[in-house]
Amino acid sequence: MKKMILLMIVLLGLCGCNTVISENTEEKENVAEAYDLSFNGSNDSSYEINGSTYVSLGSDDIKITKGGTYILEGTLEDASIIVEVSEDEDVQLVLNGVTIHSGDFAGIYIVEGDEITITLAEGSINSISDSGTYTQIDSNNVDALIYSKADLIINGEGTLKLNSSYNHGIVSKDDLIIVSGTYDIDVAGQGLSGKDRLLIENGDFNIVSGKDALKSDNEEESKGYVSISNGNFVISTSSDGIYGYNLVNIEGGSFDITTVKSSDSDSFKAIKSENLITISAGVLNIDSVDDGLHSNNDISITGGTISIESDDDGIHGDGKVQIDGGDITISAHEGIEATYVLINDGNISISASDDGINAGQKSSAYTATVEINGGYIYISMGQGDTDGIDSNGYLYINGGTIDIYGQSPFDYDKGAEFNGGTILVNGQETNQITNQFMGGGMGGQMPGNNNNGNFPTQPGDSGQSPGSERPGRRPGGH
Repeated sequence: MKKMILLMIVLLGLCGCNTVISENTEEKENVAEAYDLSFNGSNDSSYEINGSTYVSLGSDDIKITKGGTYILEGTLEDASIIVEVSEDEDVQLVLNGVTIHSGDFAGIYIVEGDEITITLAEGSINSISDSGTYTQIDSNNVDALIYSKADLIINGEGTLKLNSSYNHGIVSKDDLIIVSGTYDIDVAGQGLSGKDRLLIENGDFNIVSGKDALKSDNEEESKGYVSISNGNFVISTSSDGIYGYNLVNIEGGSFDITTVKSSDSDSFKAIKSENLITISAGVLNIDSVDDGLHSNNDISITGGTISIESDDDGIHGDGKVQIDGGDITISAHEGIEATYVLINDGNISISASDDGINAGQKSSAYTATVEINGGYIYISMGQGDTDGIDSNGYLYINGGTIDIYGQSPFDYDKGAEFNGGTILVNGQETNQITNQFMGGGMGGQMPGNNNNGNFPTQPGDSGQSPGSERPGRRPGGH
């Protein structure tokens, strides 16, 4: 169905018709159905004292070989908690004021089990730290303070502190699901990683990481995704803030994400996916040396409040960036960049040192197009060869308000249509989409088109063939 939808979009561009926005609805529903975003009762942090096993920590490894509930208290020195039960058994570890100095290995190592739950007892403060590079005890490459080969759920109303100068915070080679709790994480590696999926329902997270702060990187279909429903996140990382190979889905929460460059990573994006980013709610404050939002395919924003400061692109999608709502503020080298930029609604403010909105032919799935059907868009550009809206193909304005301040409001290679809405250029309303011709400054502007007169800019006129890419964007995006 997705291929059919993309084909319809391309055909509509070829005939010069306006894109039928409702055709995108089924694509979004299919995306939601492809991933399991449910928590399935994992937020139950209750436990029965009667029938549970109390464990007082000391200086020896604690080995759990039978399913059940274990209440742990005390301090563990130069040792680990090791869980190895049958693959059909569940284990609940209740941390009730636990301090683990694990030395040269993981503090909690889950070798095998069906579903393992770590519950942070209400009001408790629990900490895990290491003191050296890890000495492996079996064939698994254990590289985190909490390392699990089984599905791992963490819940409860306590606090978990993780500190490592050598490795990751929490790694599950299956699912990692966090539903509540307070987390203070300072690690050299990744903060939280679920190989198959990372789901967060709620909680308070303060993460400083040398690698990706939140990560899921399984490349299999319908796996490798991060989904966040709520919570408070303060993230400072020397790599990507949130990375989901197939999907990053944000439905709520508060995020302060800062990325800085380091020699140990080649990507410093705040939120990144190889396939899809979807944001429907939440408050995101991003300060990134690389792209704020980056997808090698598509980005969909339907709500939320997003503020981005970036030394590169604010929002970058190689395929499509679609905005259907939300309040978005961007200060960046380029504001929004994709092959197909589709804006149906929302309040968008862009301050750019290069182009405000740019459509370049980065994907064969779409024709390079900027299409605006609604919303309010304010763009302020820097001096020089910069454009408010720059399309290497087509530009359609069908509705909304576009308020541009700068030398060159528009630049397009193949054609433009003004079919409705309001255009303001330096405070003056106009009904024409002017075109920067041969580049550079006010003297290079001219009304009309650069397609030999075959693509008028008056309302209702039709377009021609899809465009081609025009070089000029500085390197740095991935």
